[in-house]
Amino acid sequence: MKRGIIRADRGYLRKEAVDDRVFSAFVEHAGNVIYNGIYQPEHPLANADGFREDVIQLVKELHLAGIRYPGGNFICSYRWEDTVGPVEERPVRADLAWRQREPNIVGLAEFEKWVKAVKSELIMAVNLSTRGAVDAANLVEYCNHPGGTYYSELRKTHGHEVPYGVHVWCVGNEVDGPWNIGQKRAEEYGWDAAEAAKAMRRIDPKIELVAVGSSGTQLDTYLEWDRVVLERVYDSCDYISLHRYMGMPAIDELSTYDRRDTGDYLELASRLERNIQDVIAACDYVKGRKHSDKTMYISLDEYNAVDIGPEADDFLKECDPWEVGPCTRRTGISMRTTLLFGLGMLAILRHTDRIRIACQSILINGDGMVMCSPDEDAWVNGSWHIFRLCSLYGRGKVLETVQESDRYDTATCKDVAALDSVCIYHEDTKELDIFAVNKTEEDMEFTVQAAGFQQLQALEHLTVTAEHLSDRNSAKEKNKITTVSTQDITCEAGQIQCILKPYSWNVLRVKERIE
Repeated sequence: MKRGIIRADRGYLRKEAVDDRVFSAFVEHAGNVIYNGIYQPEHPLANADGFREDVIQLVKELHLAGIRYPGGNFICSYRWEDTVGPVEERPVRADLAWRQREPNIVGLAEFEKWVKAVKSELIMAVNLSTRGAVDAANLVEYCNHPGGTYYSELRKTHGHEVPYGVHVWCVGNEVDGPWNIGQKRAEEYGWDAAEAAKAMRRIDPKIELVAVGSSGTQLDTYLEWDRVVLERVYDSCDYISLHRYMGMPAIDELSTYDRRDTGDYLELASRLERNIQDVIAACDYVKGRKHSDKTMYISLDEYNAVDIGPEADDFLKECDPWEVGPCTRRTGISMRTTLLFGLGMLAILRHTDRIRIACQSILINGDGMVMCSPDEDAWVNGSWHIFRLCSLYGRGKVLETVQESDRYDTATCKDVAALDSVCIYHEDTKELDIFAVNKTEEDMEFTVQAAGFQQLQALEHLTVTAEHLSDRNSAKEKNKITTVSTQDITCEAGQIQCILKPYSWNVLRVKERIE
């Protein structure tokens, strides 16, 4: 049996709580995310607006603070003016990012209505690949200005008297990537982003802005892009973006690890953590260079774990060009990939002193949390269970801890910890939630030595698990990966103990007993 220990002292509680926006997601006009995804007007469960109610209900359970939209790569040829006003008057466009037809049936107003239906808030991106500062400011005017100007009055003629009030804006997307239509050099983008920020804030000074950071560690410009851009936008933007898809072959090349080795595969989460630390270092370097008192925060506005098992199929791999909503990937992600996703979320929680926004990508279909197609009931991937538990129990304050566990070697990594963990304390309810992952094939005797707390009582042990690492959910077998609740926690003399199952993702919920 493996062993893992956490030493937690209530005196080492971070001052600020985890930002609610860490529990956000991303929706893009790609594949069957929108059409044949959230929007299926012919489906028996579609509401009057054409949106599937079963999908809405599953998304609502995630308690998303924000949803980033409409791209993604889709933003590179996005004309926001095509997406507003009477639907029958909107043009059908060729989407240059995904080579699909975009009918603009679901536009800004329609998607914002869906966002409200799932009890979330819109995070909007602007096209800074093939358009410029004035176009971005015009969209802010349309969305946020109260009235008396051309675009604010145009919004009113479209039936929206009250402004949308979008608070967070992404100033472009992956502009450094060679796949992007409108790719730019760092100096060019930095200048354009600073001018766009200036124009957008002239319309609404209260908005928050996310500048485009390096799109991936595989690019030759990695981090140098961040440095150059930050030196230009440090005073005009609030966040720098970070994107990471753990297991995507273009980023985590298959030659750099052994995907047959589960331990090696799970260590891809440590690459995400290093990526986060790198970007923090770039931000702080520029802060020092500029002698600034301002701290630049991170928007991890695209992240996920990519399934690479033999049953997995790639998102958009075999789509015919110029379709509307081509149906992609109908298999779920494996339990092994679910564990990688869960390790990634713990890395994010650990760094919420600098990460203020994080958007799981992509929310619907693909490797998403919620899956649906015209001929199936909606169902969820294992990642849905993990995100939901983080969203429910991760909104307190991170407790700094010391962790010890057994160690092991993988195919390419030495001295790897068998345990990963994060502790969150909720001052209002006096609840301590311990997120813990057993990364091994053996049971783990797990102990938390808690100091500075009043007498603790056990509430619940929640485990995201499956019978086999290869198990996947599907429309026919929806619960092969699921959440199990048990009452096997003991709390005595400041020690919390239980057994963590092999290859399991866990939340131990305990509470201070108030006399």
